[in-house]
Amino acid sequence: MILSHIVAVSENEVIGKDNTLLWHISEDLAYFKKRTTGKILIMGRKTYESFKKPLPQRFHIVISRSFKESDIPNVKFVTSLSEAYAYAEKLTLTEEWPEEVMIIGGGEIYKQSLPDVDFIYITRIPGVYEGDTFYSLKIPSEFMIAYSQFSEATPGLRYEIWSKAQQDS
Repeated sequence: MILSHIVAVSENEVIGKDNTLLWHISEDLAYFKKRTTGKILIMGRKTYESFKKPLPQRFHIVISRSFKESDIPNVKFVTSLSEAYAYAEKLTLTEEWPEEVMIIGGGEIYKQSLPDVDFIYITRIPGVYEGDTFYSLKIPSEFMIAYSQFSEATPGLRYEIWSKAQQDS
């Protein structure tokens, strides 16, 4: 299983406020859709609730302190990050879901999962925003930038992909 963060973050490390995005950039939303469609998503309960309904063609593993049964297709509630990993691993062993699992927030889930991820997809949003949720994580030294590209359509918008360096054995 490959674990990846995907996050859009402002210049001052804000990722949201009051459980909502602070920007609406169609290009970035299309990038998120392209990177996550057909994959398993791990997220916190507030992130899940911010969608209003499950995202199509994705499996949602939702971490919540209080366990809930879900009768919604492609939605599973769990009570811990380790339980989310175990369930995602089980799903990736089927032919229905690919090996890459996307962690999509919120701030605490990103923080707890950072030591476990193999890739970090960051959209750098131009501007400073007032928020209450941050991605102020220092990218670990074992990561290297594998890709960086400025948007041609949105001035200042930049996409980065960070990859964990392969260890020689």
